[in-house]
Amino acid sequence: MSDSGNARYVDPFLGNDTTRLPSPEGIASHWWCAKPPVGNTHPGATLPFGMVSICAYSGAYVTGYGQNNVSLTGDVPEKLFDRHEIVGLAHFQQSGTGRIRQYYNYFLTTPLVGEGLDGLGRRYSLVNEQARPGFYSGEFKESNVSFKATCTRRTAIHHYAFPSSVTGKVAIDFSAGGLLIEGMKAYPEKGKAKFINPTTCQGRVIIEGIPFFFRLECTTPIKSSGFWEDRKILEGVGAYKAKKEAKSQKLPFGAWFEAMSPGDAIEVRIGFSLHCKERPGEAVGLNRHLTFEAVASEADSKWESILSKIHVEGGTDELREIFYSAFYHSTIKPANFTDENPFSGEPGPFFFDLSTLWDLYKTQLPLLMTLWPELGADFVSFLVDVAKREGAFPISYLMDNAPERFSKQATGLCHMILNDAHMRGIQGDWDSVLRLLWKTSLRGRGGKFSEFSRNHVVHPLSHTLDLAFANWCIAQMAKRLGDQIIYDGSIPLAYHWPNAFDKKTGLLRENSDYYEGENWNYSFRFIHDMVGRIKLAGGEERFVELLDQFFGFKEPAHGQTVHSFEGLNNEPDMEAPYAYIWAGRHDRTAEVVRSVMRYQFATGKGGLPGNDDSGGLSSWYVWSAIGLFPVTGLPIMLIGSPIFDSASLKLYGGDFRVIAQNQSAKNYYVQKAWLNGNPLDRAYLKLSEFSAEATLTLEMGPKPSRWANESRPPSFIS
Repeated sequence: MSDSGNARYVDPFLGNDTTRLPSPEGIASHWWCAKPPVGNTHPGATLPFGMVSICAYSGAYVTGYGQNNVSLTGDVPEKLFDRHEIVGLAHFQQSGTGRIRQYYNYFLTTPLVGEGLDGLGRRYSLVNEQARPGFYSGEFKESNVSFKATCTRRTAIHHYAFPSSVTGKVAIDFSAGGLLIEGMKAYPEKGKAKFINPTTCQGRVIIEGIPFFFRLECTTPIKSSGFWEDRKILEGVGAYKAKKEAKSQKLPFGAWFEAMSPGDAIEVRIGFSLHCKERPGEAVGLNRHLTFEAVASEADSKWESILSKIHVEGGTDELREIFYSAFYHSTIKPANFTDENPFSGEPGPFFFDLSTLWDLYKTQLPLLMTLWPELGADFVSFLVDVAKREGAFPISYLMDNAPERFSKQATGLCHMILNDAHMRGIQGDWDSVLRLLWKTSLRGRGGKFSEFSRNHVVHPLSHTLDLAFANWCIAQMAKRLGDQIIYDGSIPLAYHWPNAFDKKTGLLRENSDYYEGENWNYSFRFIHDMVGRIKLAGGEERFVELLDQFFGFKEPAHGQTVHSFEGLNNEPDMEAPYAYIWAGRHDRTAEVVRSVMRYQFATGKGGLPGNDDSGGLSSWYVWSAIGLFPVTGLPIMLIGSPIFDSASLKLYGGDFRVIAQNQSAKNYYVQKAWLNGNPLDRAYLKLSEFSAEATLTLEMGPKPSRWANESRPPSFIS
């Protein structure tokens, strides 16, 4: 691992466990937790936007790693296990999600030191863990077996070191899946495998409707190998097919390898594909000539390439650790399964694990589109493929074949994402995308879209904002592409956002079933008509007063109930700190953003305030720490309060730089600003200004100034 690159700052353990953050002071003491205060990340080995991941498995909620039991409230979760435990190493983990129905953790792999398969399914203390991007290791304490794991795009590599007196075995459970919690287990619908030779086994299991083709290769000398079922070795069996009754009885089954001599290590490489039986062998073969260390070094290089896309200077080592760990977590999902489409079998872009698209669309996807536009183009193609196959654009997308997609939290996100991608210059067949958006969502089986077209309001009322904004987004794409018919059909619906609001309070109406929040938490979302939104609230002074109550600057009026900011424990209101900018109060944005970064993020396993949600939370930190914030669907970037002296984003054609002169923990107010040397008296950039070879310079100070007080970001209807 390099001692000079950005990867050295990454801590994969950050956010793995229950929140342990600085004691909140000031406005931060008013914020609340809607969801369990735990990051739900894991330290396992994976690649950027990786298809394969490998991590210690205890069966705990929610990634399969750690000790936590199910928790759905803002309370600290109970411990499912009294100690940090491991059953084996599993594959395919979620990253920072909450309760999403699918919990993966397939192909559980366990080292054994007893007779036969003695110890299979046993729980061990997990000790001596280490992790860096693309590498993970630890020890099964009671058996004194150490492990290390790394991966390629389609291959997981396990290495187990046994005590000198033990002839070790490794067992792979083809039937493993999900969590060891009632109602959260997964089990194959079908499964079969055969040994090609004593060191090689290949087969297929179908889990949640997805075919997992695999190839196991033991690359160290072995004495014997075979299949097992229900923890018993099956003698003389060269091929295995899961019994039909296995599903109801949930009989575990899999393969095993035994080392040649006492003290010999065992290394197993597992190739995967969702496409065909040949591809796992090809995946293993591509790196068969490389040692474990060489593969881990290549993984490190891939991560270093990704993490070098943003370079920061200044700040403390602690801040750099939080920043690059956040950047790391921002680039784990979505999982890139290009050429692995299990539904069509056709080559081309394909992604899984969009379980929290309602968070990713605000922060993580703009980061992806900005730094990796070629990957953004693949993502656009993927969304089109899903819409063509399923008849609608997705709200979330899990590793299953369930046609019903989670839709409680938001609607029309792909309209915003695709409009944003088009504005950012992402390549695509945009005329076809526009027609598909129109066909599938606005005039097809659009569900809430159809209801909104008829009634001009839907519940939860936050979806009314979604749908008005989605219609505006499709109208803008149609305008740029010259499609008058789609523009004329969409733009009138963009004017119905006020139907969600109570004009007496200036907030969303209370009489709606909001998801993971209250009307306050959804009331300050960015829309395409912020001038109209502020006017509805009673003007800028009243809008600022509402925000001040929401964040804790101002006490509620007598008898008034205020549902405060969730402080990034949850993400419905994650953009709200930047709403002040539309009222000319950048100083308030700076105060809130700096408080969030100070009190809601830290180093260590407890360093996140809530679910990382596939990088949605971490990418909020990445943007805010460098002093910018995207507005998905609108052609602007908001300016915040950077915590580093400078940050360089590597765009195609050159760097975009943010320089913060005199910034410090106390100097967080912008006094003056320049763009490419020219004075800038506004707290936003046009998207066209956020480009290669451009520099935003901010002079920071300890007190609010009048910078940007008179300017406002554009409103696109009023």
